[in-house]
Amino acid sequence: MRHLRWMSYLLTAVGIVLALIGAAGFGAGFVLTGILLAFAGIVKIAVVAIWSQVAGLDSQDSDQLGDSTHPIL
Repeated sequence: MRHLRWMSYLLTAVGIVLALIGAAGFGAGFVLTGILLAFAGIVKIAVVAIWSQVAGLDSQDSDQLGDSTHPIL
């Protein structure tokens, strides 16, 4: 789950950078793309945080989800 959280932060950062590049004069396409990426990253950060808390996937037990002996499966 940690890698998904970091990818969310990266997506948000890339969006902010693209929006700033667009605002510096590279065009509205960069601004729009950056704003949409930043918004998607913020939503993803929230979803990952909620999912981690509700499903408890930050614990060490989350590594066993693909294992056929896991009690959920």
